[in-house]
Amino acid sequence: MVQTDKKIKALFIDWNKTLSQSLFWSQLAEQNHPYHHYYQIINSWLFEKNSQLLEPWMRGSLTAEWICQKLAAENDLEWTVVFETLKESCAQMSLCSLEIIDLIKKIRQRNIKVVVATDNMDTFRRFTINGLSLENIFDDFLISCELKMLKYDTKNQRIPFFEPFLKNNKLSYNEVELLDDSIDKSGIYEKLGFKINLVENSDDLIRYLHSYLD
Repeated sequence: MVQTDKKIKALFIDWNKTLSQSLFWSQLAEQNHPYHHYYQIINSWLFEKNSQLLEPWMRGSLTAEWICQKLAAENDLEWTVVFETLKESCAQMSLCSLEIIDLIKKIRQRNIKVVVATDNMDTFRRFTINGLSLENIFDDFLISCELKMLKYDTKNQRIPFFEPFLKNNKLSYNEVELLDDSIDKSGIYEKLGFKINLVENSDDLIRYLHSYLD
């Protein structure tokens, strides 16, 4: 049974594994792609052997160009191909359900701001938002690489990631909710009255979005 606070004034929604299941370099997984042989090399190098680079990238300390150049140099790949295929995959990401756009439009018509809140890289603003025309769907975007912090970072019993948005929109934590595929382990969200609804699949997301319209 989905239970949400219908009096909220802003709804934050995570991107990766919540709004979208799309992945970096996903097109390289196709057997007939001319650079298919790059796929396993890239995934092994970045997401397994050098996964420690992901958080600094999400915190804005690294750029897509730096990642691609280092990846290419250490694996004898063409860096422009690595970068352009990353850019292409980001620009061609998709929402996990065709229903999402219409549901968000209806939620926004009820004077609820709908905002993407994502721990993400510089690729999101540069390629994904533009590629998918997301600015026509959402009210705003909170991106960790721009804020230089992650969603679950806490400081002095506060959540810095959301503070600027809340302040600018004169909102309190109990007037907003977050839909995310992960949960807060610190207990700070609950203490502040900031509700997180766990999304484990696209059906969960659609049910939650419908619930704001009931």
